[in-house]
Amino acid sequence: MTIKKIKYHRVYEDVIEQLKNLILEGNLAPGDVLPTERELAQSFGISRGTLREAFRILEREGLIEARPGGGRFLSKALDIAEDRTRILDNIERATIIELLEARELFETGIVELAAKRATEEDIAEIEAAFEAWGGIGPEGDSSKPDQAFHLSIAKATHNVVLVNLIELHMDLLQRTLRKTAAIPGRKSEVYEEHRLILLAIKEKDPVKARLALLHHLSHVKENIQRNAVQV
Repeated sequence: MTIKKIKYHRVYEDVIEQLKNLILEGNLAPGDVLPTERELAQSFGISRGTLREAFRILEREGLIEARPGGGRFLSKALDIAEDRTRILDNIERATIIELLEARELFETGIVELAAKRATEEDIAEIEAAFEAWGGIGPEGDSSKPDQAFHLSIAKATHNVVLVNLIELHMDLLQRTLRKTAAIPGRKSEVYEEHRLILLAIKEKDPVKARLALLHHLSHVKENIQRNAVQV
């Protein structure tokens, strides 16, 4: 049985894809027991929390069956799932929620440090990214300017590790925005949330910057959860 390490930003696709490959290779058939959570999490290179959420969705779709004290079993082949797109969408949302929880921890530290260390040049770059995001029309893709905004804040910390941390999650940052971009009025809300973060950094106020970011992330999480695809 060959299982490849999963890149975090593609976990919602790769969990399904690798299980499907195991089935097609003849390693798993309906009725077979799956490896343990620990074994799969280590083999895939993902957290057990993300794996459990993926399993929960797969169980609701009738693809996986959990038996008390007996582990999890494959119920049917993935190819006959009624709506594979819906499964992927919900796993993607679960991964995004996990990212948002992580961002509440690491990105608050980033904005606090940026508020302390940002130079005039740094602030000008953040402001330019903010204005570029606000200038995107209704039909435009604002995901890349949004990434540029958060990345410019990380650069203002003058800490390469923190910059790399943001860059590592760029794909999920992009997908997060796309999940909520079509919500009526959300673009103007994000604009104001970003403006408050920028203002706090310009004022060199790390506490205000932290609160502004948490306010933004809480709204993102609310919208992701409120608009989840029903299964």
